[in-house]
Amino acid sequence: MVLTADEEVGYGGAKQVAAESKLLAEHWPTYGVIAEPTTLLPVYAHKGGTRVTATAHGRAAHTSTDLGISANFLIAPFMAEMAELARRFKQDRRYQNDEFSPPTNGFNLTISDGDTKPNVTAARTVCTVGFRSMPNDHSDEVLEMILAAARRHNLEVDWYGFGPFYADKSSPIVQAAVRATGAAPVTVPFGTEAAIFKEYADLVILGPGDIAQAHTQGEWIDIAQLARAVEVYRTLIAAFCTAA
Repeated sequence: MVLTADEEVGYGGAKQVAAESKLLAEHWPTYGVIAEPTTLLPVYAHKGGTRVTATAHGRAAHTSTDLGISANFLIAPFMAEMAELARRFKQDRRYQNDEFSPPTNGFNLTISDGDTKPNVTAARTVCTVGFRSMPNDHSDEVLEMILAAARRHNLEVDWYGFGPFYADKSSPIVQAAVRATGAAPVTVPFGTEAAIFKEYADLVILGPGDIAQAHTQGEWIDIAQLARAVEVYRTLIAAFCTAA
């Protein structure tokens, strides 16, 4: 059993365990289960995630002097291009994957100028662009479009991300999960640490709970589903961990 932290903010725990655990380095399992809330449906694929930060640097000044340079104005043309890309990705099937619901990449943008007041020009504005990559959706092109636009507008740019997870539906661990749950394998639009551990073991994502209740007030898991999960996991352990 592997327990990690920081799953929500870049998979820091999973990355550290994968890189530094002596126990796992000596005994990497052949198969594994990522216990995320899937309502006990076996998940064979999920989307990845990429974040690009583009930063404009202006000069702060009181607007009465007219001596400032607004970072918001400097970054606005880049944001306009991102809005066009968002519309394109909603429509262009080249950047979609029908195995997922929704099949689109969730292209999104946020902006922060440090809550600059209206009578001051913004000295620094950060625009964060995010999208959820999928297998065969040409995500490398999406990333390059964003980076190229940032460079054209002379913005400081950086990015990080993790790829999607995709397992063969006929793999032993996925098929064992299908038999244990009686449910067909599915995909999900959110990410999990399978994006990290897929390099070390054949995986399926399977757990009690519903992503609809995650990160909400009063987050909860149905008790009956939790009890059923015990039996499902017991079945999988018996299938793969019983000594010959």
